[in-house]
Amino acid sequence: MQNDKRVLKTKTSIKRAFMELAEDKEISKITISELSERALVNRSTFYLHYSDVADVAADIDEEISERICSCIDDYDITDIYGSNYSLFRKLTNRLEGNALMKRYIISSTISDAVIARMKEVFVDKAIRTIMRKFPHISEKRLTYPLTYAAAGIVDSYVKWVRQDKPTITLEELIRDTSFITEHIISKITET
Repeated sequence: MQNDKRVLKTKTSIKRAFMELAEDKEISKITISELSERALVNRSTFYLHYSDVADVAADIDEEISERICSCIDDYDITDIYGSNYSLFRKLTNRLEGNALMKRYIISSTISDAVIARMKEVFVDKAIRTIMRKFPHISEKRLTYPLTYAAAGIVDSYVKWVRQDKPTITLEELIRDTSFITEHIISKITET
C-alpha cells in the first residue's frame, strides 16, 4: 500500500509539472529533462511511470475526460433544466476545485479533445435515454439533432467558463440552454 502511495505521489507530481509547463510552452516542446526537473524526480523514475512526454499528456487527458464525463452520468434528457443545472454545477465545482487543471483545460490544446469527448458521451447518453422513453424513434432520427444540442450545451458552457468575468450568471446560462434544448427535444419526440 505504501508503494501505491509513492507511485501515486510521483505520477501526480509529474502530471502537475506537465500542466505547469504547458501553461508557458507548447506541449510538443516539453522535454523529459525539464519535466523531471520540475517534478523533482530523476529521469529513471520518470521512465518507471511513463514512456515519454506524450504518455503523460495521454494520462492527463484520460483523467480529465473521466472527471468531466462522469458529470454527465446523471444527465436525463427528459429533465433538461434539472439535468443542465446538475451538470453545470458539477463541472463548475470540479474546475473550481482544481485551479491548475482548470488553467490547463482552458489554455492548452488538450481542451479540444476533452470537449469533443464530452460531446460524444453526452450524445450517446441522450440517445439511449430518449430511445428508452420513445422506442418508436430511431437512432438515425436522433443523432443529428442531439449532436446539435450537445454541441450547443457544451460549447456554451465552455465559452462561459473561459470568460474572466462572465456576462451572465450560471443560472441564466442554464435557463437559456435548457429552453433551447427542450424545444429541440420536443420537436424530435413529436409523433
